[in-house]
Amino acid sequence: MECTMSSESLRNDVVASVQSKNLPSLQVLRFVAAFSVVLFHLGSGMAVEFSSSTNVFDFGTLGVDIFFVLSGFIISYTANPQRGIGYFAIRRFARVVPLYWLLTLAVIAIATIKPSLLNSTTVTMEAVIKSMLFIPYEKSSGAVQPLLFLGWTLCYEMFFYVIYAFCLLWKNKADMLCVGAFLAILAAHFISPQGSVLWRFYTNPIVFEFALGILLCKAFIHWEAFRRCSKLASIGLIVLALIIYPPLNAYMGQFNVTAPGLFAVMVVAGFLFWKAPQPGVQNIVLSSLVLFGNASYGLYLMHPYLIQASIKLLGKSVSLQMFSVLMAITALATVAVSVAVFAFIEKPIQSIILNLAKKIKTLTPEPAPFV
Repeated sequence: MECTMSSESLRNDVVASVQSKNLPSLQVLRFVAAFSVVLFHLGSGMAVEFSSSTNVFDFGTLGVDIFFVLSGFIISYTANPQRGIGYFAIRRFARVVPLYWLLTLAVIAIATIKPSLLNSTTVTMEAVIKSMLFIPYEKSSGAVQPLLFLGWTLCYEMFFYVIYAFCLLWKNKADMLCVGAFLAILAAHFISPQGSVLWRFYTNPIVFEFALGILLCKAFIHWEAFRRCSKLASIGLIVLALIIYPPLNAYMGQFNVTAPGLFAVMVVAGFLFWKAPQPGVQNIVLSSLVLFGNASYGLYLMHPYLIQASIKLLGKSVSLQMFSVLMAITALATVAVSVAVFAFIEKPIQSIILNLAKKIKTLTPEPAPFV
């Protein structure tokens, strides 16, 4: 009993800081991860337009793996099991769903009015319903994704949220139960890799990266030396990740979760070691990066369409050098747009939903958790 009390006390002490303020270093990492995906799609667009077989920013796909590990860490770090499933669910809904729905509706409108702008996107009632409900489906191209094509990662996020919410029924055991659930899913993949579209999608080994994030959080909370590491350790771990990833991926990449997942864990841990100071007027660069991190969700979801719009406008009428410059400008403009969307759309909608939830909870006569 004393051990359990000590463990919970330690967790409360460590997590207390994040209840009132964000972790600046992880907010910066969110932007780094999102922008790496932006670079990947810039490279893809350039490769297609100039008939190249090489994407110079191929490493950008690792941003998704970092996102998944980050998600596992943050959900574990900020979850309050005592507040129940309703509290968890409404906060996740407010954070993820509104902007995704708005952008999905925008894609539906564009695909209906000017389908040539969206290449192979086809709007059907089934596609609309499944997309809005975060249910992956197989397109005619063979890709398994919703109408807002990067929403395939959000289908995994929602899958993670559902599993974690269910595990919250067991309160403080939620973290390890969730890790156990993803271990079972990983085992199911190797036991029976073939099956329906949904089976293959949800048993993809990439989902174990959420569990890796949870385990990293447990280490961060319970291993005091972890929280006392220096900035030199931060740099060293990130550099080590960059060095070992290429050979590890070459030999073990077929296991999907092994190389990208390990790389992502090392990078997230490295940014945790950094322990950036709180942003403020005195640190404009850090404050800007944290703001970009806050806006990274919109950046991630919107950038492919803004990049494609720029490419369609430019075509092949410019040289590779000029094309590269214009794509760099597009990338920076996309960041600016995402900040505006965060400030004027995303954040206000989140506030409205959370305030409404508080009012409904206040009016509820029973002290049971809000659902």
